[in-house]
Order: sequence, then C-alpha cells, then structure tokens
Amino acid sequence: MVDERDFWILSQLRKNPFSSYETLGRGIGLSGKAVKTRIEALEKTEILTSLNAMPAAQIFGRFPRLFFFREPLTSIENLNSAINIDPVIFLTLDVNGKAGVLLYDHLPSPTQPEDLISLLGPVESEVTPLFPHTGRELSKPISLSELKVLRVLVRSLRVPLKDISESSGLSQKIVKKIRRGLLDKGLLQVQPIIQSAKSGRIIMYEIHVYSSDKSVLTTIRQTLPKSVFLNQWESTGMVFSCWADSIAEVYETERRLRSEHGVSNVLVKFHVRAILVSSRLISWIDEEILRMENKP
Repeated sequence: MVDERDFWILSQLRKNPFSSYETLGRGIGLSGKAVKTRIEALEKTEILTSLNAMPAAQIFGRFPRLFFFREPLTSIENLNSAINIDPVIFLTLDVNGKAGVLLYDHLPSPTQPEDLISLLGPVESEVTPLFPHTGRELSKPISLSELKVLRVLVRSLRVPLKDISESSGLSQKIVKKIRRGLLDKGLLQVQPIIQSAKSGRIIMYEIHVYSSDKSVLTTIRQTLPKSVFLNQWESTGMVFSCWADSIAEVYETERRLRSEHGVSNVLVKFHVRAILVSSRLISWIDEEILRMENKP
C-alpha cells in the first residue's frame, strides 16, 4: 500500500531524476534498496506507470497550450483518437471522466482545437504553462549535443550514463553535464505518469489554485502542507501534487484554499489515466537533429 514516503520518493524523482536510489532515500530515512523496492512496487501496481522527460515546447519553436474539457468522456476510444492528433503530447483523465490535453502548437493561436472538441466535447478552460521554461523563446539555441542527450532521455529517463554516451557519441563527463544542464535551464521537465486514483492507503491528487495576485500564489506555494509545486499556468495559477490521509482532508484543503483572500478558483483532480506521447516528441527531436546536421 502507498504511504507518505512513497509520495516523497516520487517528489524527489521529479526534482532529482538522475540521483541514485541511495541519494533519493537519504532525505526520508530509507536505504537505496528500500527505495528501489518501493518504486518497483509502485510500478507493479500501476500507480507509477512510467517516468518521462518532457522537453520544453520552445525547443521546437512551438507554444504550449493546455485545454481542460467540460464534459465527461463518452468513450475511451475518443481519448485514444485524441492521442493521434498532432500536436498533442500529453493527456490526462480524472475520476469524473474529464480530460486535460497539452499540445505544442506552431502558433500561440486564440482559436480552439476543433478536432479535439469533436472527440472530447466543449472546452472548459485554456491555460498556458510557464514551466519548465518561462519564456516565449529560448534565450540561447539548443545545441546538437543537447538534442542528442535529450533524445535518449525522452526514450528512457533514468538510463545509465554509459548508454547515453554510447548512443550520443559523447563522453560520460559531457553527458552528465548536459543532462544536468537540461534540467537547470528548464529545457525538460520530469513527468511521472501517476494513476492517483489507485494510490490506496494515502490519497494522491493534484490541486490547481488560481489568483491574479502573485503574492497570494507565492504564499500558498511556500505554506501549503503535504504538497510539491508542479507547474504554473501563465501568471495566475499554480498546480501542486499533494497527498492526504483521507478524502475529508482533501476537501478540507480545498475549502481552506477557497477561503484564502485573493484566491479566485480551486480545482481538485484525481487522475485515473495519464499518457505522454513520447514517440511524437522523439520525432520532433529527430527533425531538429537532422536540420542542425545538414545546416550549412
């Protein structure tokens, strides 16, 4: 059964995905062997179905757009059809059957995606993620070496340095430096694919908090218990990964946040399914590598 330490292991994996099992366990009083056993148990029970690297949209000259749909999904086939729509890269489905879809668009278009609407129903809201990379464009173009390392990480995040070195043709020392730099510069975000509705003994969930006052969001980020910051929507919203001992505690947290001065909205989400379309990301990376290798 999942407990608080499993939550913190997943949280450490988000921040330090390349750390050894021993390092991951150091801050929570667990041995490396115990951490490995717990991660394997999370995978076996399909609470953690995968751990992925999600590149920033700006690497491909694209713009992130995240849509939340209003109505429950009518069939799982529609969700599977949505996966095949370019430029969709990430989808979630919550316990209420409502979908969220992240796409990396060619343009920051105000128009709504009619092809997705025909499958998933009307859009409830749209937000622009500002994390991992906060700018519209990269301050410095990504290098060929960075792309080669990134390609391996998107395919398998915790692959050994030796394997990345062999695949990229770079030394292990250079690979280690590039891999760390990709995280530090906001060129990739770690995305654990978690089915929170299966978490059992503790409840893992996401909470979205909205406010036009940045200081309100900053205070919540610093003080919200049993949570880890995940993402930011434009300048008006933040997303947290949270855990609770009971559903009553979840809704008490929601109630408290709604009562905070300056908070405009709060959404609680329990994911039953999440999908990252890694193959599409890898194909875009391949296109960028080919373009750079053929550049005069």
